[in-house]
Amino acid sequence: MKSRRGTLFLLLLLVMALVAAACGGDDDDDGGETGSATSAAEDGGTEGDDAASEDPAYADLVAAAQEEGGVTIYSSQGLDALNAFGEAFEERYDVPVEVVRGIDTELSSRVETELETGGGPDLYVSASQPWVEAHTDAFAEPTSPQLTGAGDYDAGTYVHDGNFFEVGAALLTMAWNTSEVDDLTAYEDLLDPQFAGGKLGVIEPAAPSIVDFYLWMEETFGEEYVEQLAAQEPRIYPSALPIGEALISGEIFASPYAAPVQLVPAQESGAPVDFAIDERGAWGARYFGMIMNDAEHPNAAQLLADFMVTAEGQQLVVGVASSVLPDVPGALLTNEEVRQQDLDALTPEAVAAYQEKWNSLFR
Repeated sequence: MKSRRGTLFLLLLLVMALVAAACGGDDDDDGGETGSATSAAEDGGTEGDDAASEDPAYADLVAAAQEEGGVTIYSSQGLDALNAFGEAFEERYDVPVEVVRGIDTELSSRVETELETGGGPDLYVSASQPWVEAHTDAFAEPTSPQLTGAGDYDAGTYVHDGNFFEVGAALLTMAWNTSEVDDLTAYEDLLDPQFAGGKLGVIEPAAPSIVDFYLWMEETFGEEYVEQLAAQEPRIYPSALPIGEALISGEIFASPYAAPVQLVPAQESGAPVDFAIDERGAWGARYFGMIMNDAEHPNAAQLLADFMVTAEGQQLVVGVASSVLPDVPGALLTNEEVRQQDLDALTPEAVAAYQEKWNSLFR
């Protein structure tokens, strides 16, 4: 078990910075919110970032982006973090950023329509890997210094065939109400009799990605683990957000599926919640960036994507989750430690079969 208490202070500092930079609340399940960059962020960066910025192509890219006069990003990342990221980009490069934030299903549907009718984002960030891999003909080649390996970003690992690239990952992990539970050290602790009869909260596997979460638990903690979890007769929730709220209120005592990015601000406000990341790994949803073929501002999109994978950009946009760079303040893991979804095991037929099995166990 990795102790997170030693890093709690840095996590809280990051969350406080993000909250201070935001002009309103963030809600991971809300969509369609828009905002514009309006203020500066502190400078950051590393020697690798400096080397990338000294690439001769970099000055030409910055000039071309400024000539285009703006850039639009659609993303399912947190709105507060996106606004802070956009503000820092605008301050650094004098290129206005329009942020459109929504959930993946909403944004992907909107982008599909705009691919046929025109308009849409210059840079799109989504955690829906099946959608991303099905639309690679819509993405332009990433050509900026960072995305071609001139800086700290590991382009060889994170830029994939099809011109999409990783920019971080959301994390879901086990969590508990500290008024009811002293501590949890492993997922197997959730099988303790104290959690039987509605004291656990689990997520319904309504989407292929959540089916992958249950497959990950079976592969990591044993084939019988999910069946034993079902025997606890847990409450069933549609997403991580109500699970977090139920933990905070004490409606449930613990859950294997909670979002640290929601719980850390709650902790800061005095909520009796805590979480841990198992040393055997964590399940998460990787965020993928795509520069659109028909982007109205193609150079600004390349520059914005480049900034997102620098140390400064990661610190602003990742939050209490996973980074594509090591040692980013606030990040809990790097993407190498996050579950990689096996899309071959998530065919529509396989997903439907697993959902039927799950319903027979949990309902």
